[in-house]
Amino acid sequence: MTRSIGDRLELVAELLHTYGPFRCMADVGSDHALLALRALDRGDAAFAVASDLRPGPLARGRANAASHGCGEDRIRFRLSDGFDGLGEFAFDCACVCGMGGELIAELLKRYGPRPTCRFLLQPMTAQDDLRRFLWENGYRIDREAFTCERNRPYAVLAVRCTGEAPQPYRYADLFLGKERPRTAAFAAYAEKVRTQAEKRLSGRLARGLDPTDEQSLLAEIARMR
Repeated sequence: MTRSIGDRLELVAELLHTYGPFRCMADVGSDHALLALRALDRGDAAFAVASDLRPGPLARGRANAASHGCGEDRIRFRLSDGFDGLGEFAFDCACVCGMGGELIAELLKRYGPRPTCRFLLQPMTAQDDLRRFLWENGYRIDREAFTCERNRPYAVLAVRCTGEAPQPYRYADLFLGKERPRTAAFAAYAEKVRTQAEKRLSGRLARGLDPTDEQSLLAEIARMR
């Protein structure tokens, strides 16, 4: 068994289990490759490729794979900027975790539409930028799930590229998503959104800018309580 991967990646692993099994998963920005090893261990992926931009994390990932008894017949490692170095692998699931939402959106844009691939995305920041990109560029968010790790809330998005027309959304949807479960984790996530919205509102008022969007977002959060 792989060691604990923390609540944040554990939620990604649960979604992998829900939507799998997959023939090949790509763990993009894999760090220690623990998510990929968990997927292999549970049978949620038959094969995995773990990529990272830096050699250090890849070395740690290889060490973890070796201690887990996983050889190159089950997992490969690639030094890669996003999806750029993964062209040889026909993966049907890609997990992109631990990056800012703007960067994840940029990686998806560079990779191009892949209707046969399931994406599991865990943005650390700028969730609004990522949701905007997805809804405006032919992606469908099938599910959003929330968790907390060390008192910090996180969202994980299960996404497909459908090529459909841009989807309508409200300003509040960019920050809260359209799926808002009545859970403690989502409540903590909404509280973080509220705090950030109040700061943006104060800044807009101080500069004499239109406060309507932030006020509508704060009103939406108040109605959920």
